[in-house]
Amino acid sequence: MAKTTLDYEQLMNAVSLQVPYPPSLYLGDEMAAQETYMDAAQIRTQRLFRFEARVYDEDQLPNETWPLTNIYTFNKVINEVMQSQGGTDQQKRAILAEAKVGRALCHLYFLNDYSLPYNAATAATDLGIPLLTKADVTQTTFVRASVQECYDFIIKDLEDALPDLGPLVHRRKFSRMAAEFILGRVYLYMAKFNEARTHVDAAFAELGNATVPLALYDYNVVLDPDDSGTWFPDFGFGLSNYPLAANNTQVIYNLSMTNFQLPQANTFVYSPETAALFDPMDKRLLLFSDTEMFNPDKVFPLGMRRYSASLFSGLEIGPSLPDLYLMRSELKARAGDLSGAKSDLEILRAKRMPANIAAVPSGIAANKEALVRYILDERIREFATSGMRWLDMRRLSADPVYSNTVKYTHKLYDDAGNVVATYTLKPERFALKFGERMLAENKGLVEND
Repeated sequence: MAKTTLDYEQLMNAVSLQVPYPPSLYLGDEMAAQETYMDAAQIRTQRLFRFEARVYDEDQLPNETWPLTNIYTFNKVINEVMQSQGGTDQQKRAILAEAKVGRALCHLYFLNDYSLPYNAATAATDLGIPLLTKADVTQTTFVRASVQECYDFIIKDLEDALPDLGPLVHRRKFSRMAAEFILGRVYLYMAKFNEARTHVDAAFAELGNATVPLALYDYNVVLDPDDSGTWFPDFGFGLSNYPLAANNTQVIYNLSMTNFQLPQANTFVYSPETAALFDPMDKRLLLFSDTEMFNPDKVFPLGMRRYSASLFSGLEIGPSLPDLYLMRSELKARAGDLSGAKSDLEILRAKRMPANIAAVPSGIAANKEALVRYILDERIREFATSGMRWLDMRRLSADPVYSNTVKYTHKLYDDAGNVVATYTLKPERFALKFGERMLAENKGLVEND
C-alpha cells in the first residue's frame, strides 16, 4: 500500500539480507566433518556435505530461495517509486538506485546456487535463473535465462544505479562503495580482471567519503584477552564483545550468514589441510575452537577446528574491507603488479598476526603464479568455514591456470582422526537441483543435470 516516497524509503529500510544456513557453508573444500556427530546434523546439510544430487525430499521446497522475497520488495520499489508522492526527483532516484543494487545482489546469490560457474565459452547456452522484474506474487511461470543473460542483467542494474548512489552512511543502506564492490566481485566471477580492477579501485576511492567508521580490526589487539579493547571473554557461546554488524568497522554492507545450529555444532569443522595453512601464531585461529562444544576436554584431531567467535550474530559474507583488500591484491598479482599485490596483502596480514610473520615470503612475492596461489590461500585463512570458499571454488574451477587449487573431495573423520568416508564433488554439482516440488509449482522451470 506504499504511496509516498517516504513509504518506499521505509520499505528499503526494512530490508535485512540474512542468509539462513547457505549451502556454500557445507560445500567448500576447506570443510571436513566428524563421524560421531554426523547423524545429529540436518539431513539437508549431510546431503550437501556429501555432494549428493538430491538435497530435498519430493515434498520439500529448497531453502535457497531466500533472495526471492527480497527481490519482490526491490521490484516493487523499482517499478513504483518514481511515481510516488511527496519526494524530490533526486530522493526517488536514490531509492531506485539502492533497490537496483539489492535486486542485482539477490539475483547474483540465487545464480550462484543454481547455475554452473561462468564460462565465457558456454555462458550463452548454460542455464541460469529466471530474471525477476515484476512484484507479482501470483506469477507461477518462470523461464530460466542463460548464464550470460543473467550476468548482463546484474551488471546493468548495478551500472544503472551508480550515478544516483551516495556515500556509505549506514551498513544496511546500499552505497556507491557497496555497488562498486559488488561489480568488482561480479567481474571477478567472470574472469574479467581488468573490469574487476576498475570497480575495486572505485570502491577504494569511496573509503574517504564514508560517514561511518571503516577500518580493519587489529586481531593482535582485539583477540588479546588481556587488552582493554578485547573481544573476549568467551563464555562458551562466542566472544562476548564481538562487534554487532551495525558497528563492525570492516563491514561495507551487512549481508550475514546464519551458521550456528546446536545439534550440529560439533559436526562441521575445517579440514586438516586447512589447518596446515595457518601459522601457529596467526590470531585468526582464536576465532575457532579446537575442542567440542559442551565437551571442552575433547580436542578435535589433526588440527581441525569449529568456528566459535560469533555464534548468534552470523558471519559477514557481503561487501567488506578484508575482501576488498584481498580482491585488489589478487587482481594486482594477476596483472603482474607483484609489489602492489604484496603491499595490499601485507596490510591485511599485519592486522591478523604478529609483525614478525606478517611479511609475504620473498620467494613467493617475486613469482606471479606463486603469489596468486598464496593470495588464494590467504582467502581461505581469512574466510574459513564462512561459505566464501565455495564461491571461490566456482570461479577457480574454470580458471586455466589455477583450477588445480580446487579440491573435489570431502572427508569424514572418526574421533582418532582416521578417514572413514570420502565424498567426491562432480562438476555438475556446482549447480544445485531445484527438486520436484519446486518444479511442480513453477511452470517452465528446467531442472539441472
